[in-house]
Amino acid sequence: MTLSLRAMRYVQAALKHCSITGAAQATNVTPSAIAAALDQAEAVFGMALVTRARAKGVFPTAAGRDVGRHIDDLLERYDALFTSISDLQSNLSGNLSIGYNAPIAPAFLPMLAAQMQQSNPGVTFTLTEGDNNSVQTGLVDGQFDVILFVEELPNPQIATQPIFHAPTYCLCPTDHALAQQNTVSVPQIVAEPLILLDRPAARGYYLDLLEQGGGAPRVVATTNSTEMVRSLVASKIGISLLNMKPRDVPTYAGNDVRCLPIRDSNSGVTLSLGFAPGPKRKLVQTFVESCVVFCDGPSGANLTVSTA
Repeated sequence: MTLSLRAMRYVQAALKHCSITGAAQATNVTPSAIAAALDQAEAVFGMALVTRARAKGVFPTAAGRDVGRHIDDLLERYDALFTSISDLQSNLSGNLSIGYNAPIAPAFLPMLAAQMQQSNPGVTFTLTEGDNNSVQTGLVDGQFDVILFVEELPNPQIATQPIFHAPTYCLCPTDHALAQQNTVSVPQIVAEPLILLDRPAARGYYLDLLEQGGGAPRVVATTNSTEMVRSLVASKIGISLLNMKPRDVPTYAGNDVRCLPIRDSNSGVTLSLGFAPGPKRKLVQTFVESCVVFCDGPSGANLTVSTA
């Protein structure tokens, strides 16, 4: 036999008020409910908790006072648990753990984090880079509150919020012949030495796109770093394909590059936020809303190349 939290509250009231009627009034139930809870508690604990005197109320026994202290402690900790959970759900404070796969995330995540932290000094951040699979696994395992990733297949354990679509574009040195054009075609890309971004998912859809050109691309370098791709292109080793672009900043190699839309191509990726299904902490909800507003605006548009 067990004792419910409700029954413990009735016993607590009876021990506090030394009166079944007084306990009933305090808890807004009938006296019979208080008396039944006392009987049940005595049966569960195997001892008398009160002495009953007609017209004089109930009086805790020594064992009753000891049990009462344990009940007080249990109910206090139980109430504190729900208070802390309520604060966690509703307050803009605490740590927000973000897993991100997007290579260009450093272009906007720090800005969003700074805005949130300035308005809410109690917020801290943990940002962890990973590949598309590892950040999803981290979210499901509870390592992250929210992730930034490319959704390929629906996962019932992850709720998503798309934030923008990034078409595939061609990256070439500013003095390359292709850079003199406004757009490029897939056959033109295939004819050039290629630097391939070798990251999970990216490699596959880049090669699928190039197959439309009717020939095998000549890959002269591979790298899993977006910035290394940009620097290799700037060093005139070859051209490349990417989806997201940083703001107008020079490459690490120091030379400039040009981003060109690809004609007659629907290739691209959709960047999404992922989080656990169901109600979200206010901190997570605020971050999601901030990302959506940013990406829908001109700042977000600067991170992609419009289709031709």
